[in-house]
Amino acid sequence: MQRLAEEICRLNLWDKGQVFAATENLQSSIEQTPYSIQADTIVCCFSVSRCHSQSTSHDGYASSDGGGDTTTPTSSNVRQLHYPSHAHMDPGRARLILPGSLDQLEGIIRNCQVAFGSGYKQVLLQAFSANSHTLSRFFHESDVLEILRISTRTFKDPSECTKELIIMLKTNTQVLCLMQQQLCEQSRPFEELKLGYFNQFAKCHIKKLLDIAVCLSKTVWSATHISPMLLAYEALLDVLPLIQKFASSESDDFFPNILRNMREAFRRLIDHIKHHMQSNMENHQDNDAIHPMTCFLIRSMKSLGSHRNLVQSTLAPGDNSSSFGHLLYDVITCWKSVLTERSNIYHADLQRQCIFLLNNTGHFNTKTDGLLDELLSDRQIIKQHDDEFKLLFKKWIESYTEEACTPAKSCLNRNCRRGSQRRSLVAFASKFNKTFDRQKTWKVPDVVLRQVLRDRIQDCILPDYTRCFENYSSSGLFSSCLQIASAGDIYTTESLEKTVQSFFEG
Repeated sequence: MQRLAEEICRLNLWDKGQVFAATENLQSSIEQTPYSIQADTIVCCFSVSRCHSQSTSHDGYASSDGGGDTTTPTSSNVRQLHYPSHAHMDPGRARLILPGSLDQLEGIIRNCQVAFGSGYKQVLLQAFSANSHTLSRFFHESDVLEILRISTRTFKDPSECTKELIIMLKTNTQVLCLMQQQLCEQSRPFEELKLGYFNQFAKCHIKKLLDIAVCLSKTVWSATHISPMLLAYEALLDVLPLIQKFASSESDDFFPNILRNMREAFRRLIDHIKHHMQSNMENHQDNDAIHPMTCFLIRSMKSLGSHRNLVQSTLAPGDNSSSFGHLLYDVITCWKSVLTERSNIYHADLQRQCIFLLNNTGHFNTKTDGLLDELLSDRQIIKQHDDEFKLLFKKWIESYTEEACTPAKSCLNRNCRRGSQRRSLVAFASKFNKTFDRQKTWKVPDVVLRQVLRDRIQDCILPDYTRCFENYSSSGLFSSCLQIASAGDIYTTESLEKTVQSFFEG
C-alpha cells in the first residue's frame, strides 16, 4: 500500500503552462463584455450636482443610468453588465494533461488490478482519499497563478471585492470542469477510477469554492450594492450546478443553504433600500427638480429589471406577500411616503409643494414606464399602483392650478363698467405677475408634465380673461388699451397665452 501511495503522489498529470493559458483565456472572456446587455442611457437626474455621487457605481460596475452629461470612467460606457455564463467562456484549445502522464495513471491502475484482484477499485479509491492533500498540491505551489490559489484574504468584505470573487468562482469552476473532461475522455478506460482520482485532487479546491459561494450568499449587502449583489447571485446560480456535479456527498447541504441565504439576504436588501431612502430624504437642495432618492429608486429598479428572472423566479418567487412584486410595491410605497413627508418643507407654499411632488412622481413614472409592470408582475398590484398614481396626479395638479390661478382670476369681472374693467385687467396682471414671477426659476423637466401644467393654467384663466379683455377692447378706448398693454400694465390675450406657455423652463 505504501508503494502504491508513493506512486500516486509522484504522479504529475497537469501541464502548468497549458493550465495557465486556459485560465488566462477564461479570465479574458469574462472581462470582455460581448454578452453585456445595453441599458437605458437616457439621463435620469436633472439635479446632476447632487445626484452624481448617488449614481456612481460600486466595484467598477457601470451604472444603469448616465446621471448626466459628465463623463466618468463608469458612466462613459453606461452598461448594466452581465458576466458571460460558463457556456460562453472560452478556454482556448489548451491540452491540460502532460503527454504520457495519463498512461502512467492507467499503468498504476492496471498494476493495482493485478496485485489486488477484484477489490482493486476499493483499494485505489482509499489510496486516493488518503493522499487527497498531496494530490491537491498543484493549487498550493508558489508559481501557480494567484487566481487558482483562491486566497482567503478576499473574504474580508465580499461586497467590496465582488468582481474579483465572481471572476475567481467562474474561472476556477471552468478550469476544474476542463480538467475533469480531459481526464475522463470517453475513449479512455477506467473512467470511474479517474473520477475518483480527480475528486480527491480537486477536493480541497472545491471546498474553497464552496466557501466563497457561502460567503457571498451570507454577505450583508447595502442599498448601494444592488448590482454587485445580483451579479454575484447570477454567478452563483451559473457555477453551483457544475460544482455540485463533482462535489462530494458531504457537501450536499451547502447548496440548499446557499439558496436560503441568498433569499434571506435579498429580503434584507429590500429593507436596506427603504431605510436608505428614509435616511437620505433630507439630502435635497431647493433648486433640484428631482430628489436624489427618486433617482436612486429608478436606478435600483433598472438594476433589478436587468436581473428580472433572477429576482422573480429565484430570490423572491411566488405570488404571496413575500413575492418580488409585493416587496417592490412596498419599496415604492415607502418612497411615496417619505417623498410626501419631505414635501412638507414647502408647507407654507402649496404651489411649490405640488410641483415638487409632481416632478418626482412624473419623473419616476416616465423612467420606469413598461419596466414597472414587468417587475410588479401581478395585475392586481399593477392596477392598485396605477390607480394611486392617477389619483395623486389629479389631486396635485388640481391643487396647484387652483392655488396658482385663483388670486389673479378673482380680479376679473366681466359685468362691471368700462372703467372698472380696465382696473380689473390691471389688477389681474398685478396678481398674475406676483404669482408667477417668483416661479420663474422653477423647473419641470418632464416635457409632457410641463405642457399639462401650462395647459391647465391656460384653461383656467384664459376663457374669463379673454371675455373680459374683449368687452373692454370693444369700447371706444380700444387703442388706448393696446397702448397700455404694450406698456406691460395689461396683457393682451395673445401675450398672456405666450407668457403661460413659457412657464417651468427653470
